[in-house]
Order: sequence, then C-alpha cells, then structure tokens
Amino acid sequence: MQIEMAQKLLNSDLAELISKMKLAQQYVMTSLQQDYKRQMLTAAHALAVDAKNLLDVIDQSRLKMMSLGRSH
Repeated sequence: MQIEMAQKLLNSDLAELISKMKLAQQYVMTSLQQDYKRQMLTAAHALAVDAKNLLDVIDQSRLKMMSLGRSH
C-alpha cells in the first residue's frame, strides 16, 4: 500500500515537472523566464525527494520480507 501511494505521488510530481518545463519553454526569452525556471527547478527537487522516498519504502518492504522469510 505504501509503495502504491509513493508511486502515485511520484507520478503526480512528474506531471507537475512536465507542466513547469513546458511553461519554462513557452516563456523563454521573456521577463517571466527566471520565475518559470525557478518553478521548474522546485518541481524537479520535489520529484527527486519523492523518488528517494519511494526507494526507501521499497527498501523497507524488501527488508521486512527478508526478515519474515528467515523467521519461517
């Protein structure tokens, strides 16, 4: 369940990054370029953090499964 939730969050973050990248491309060479670039970098950072969280959840699940396997 935790893995599915983390994946959904990651998918949402990726969609947000794509949206911000499109805006950054659309407004390149305008006075808004820096603002949209900053928003894109913020979205990329959120994606990276949530990707690490997904990997942590997967690792915790793997370790839990390994410990359950040893106890039987």
